[in-house]
Amino acid sequence: MDNIAFTNEQVSLFSEILEQDILNIKILFYIAQCEQNKTKVHIKTLSENIKIPRPVGQKNGKGNIKSYIVEEVYIDRKRAERVVDRLVYASLITFEIQKPHKYIRLTDRGAQIAIYIQKKMQAKN
Repeated sequence: MDNIAFTNEQVSLFSEILEQDILNIKILFYIAQCEQNKTKVHIKTLSENIKIPRPVGQKNGKGNIKSYIVEEVYIDRKRAERVVDRLVYASLITFEIQKPHKYIRLTDRGAQIAIYIQKKMQAKN
C-alpha cells in the first residue's frame, strides 16, 4: 500500500484539504525534513519542535485576563496526536514500531503531496 501513487486529481484534492489547517502542512513538512536528515520522528518530537500562532491571555494584577496577544507557541501533544491520526487515515504517513517507541515515517503518497504543496507555495511567491 505504501508504493501506490496518487493521480494528479487526487494530489490536488488532498493538498486542498491539508491546506485548510496550517498545522497539517507544518507536521507533514517536518516529517519530510526529518526523513531527509535520516532522523526518527515520534509524537514528542513533533510537540517539542513545531510552533503555531495562538492567542495567549495577558493577565492584569488581579489574575483576570484583560486581553489576548497572538504568540508563537509549541503545539501540545494531544493536538499533534490528532493531526498525526488524520494524516495516517489519509495514508500520507505510517508508523514504524520499534518497542518501546512508535516512529512516524512518510509514505510515498505523503512525499508526493508534500512535494506538490511545496511547489504550489513556491509558485505563489
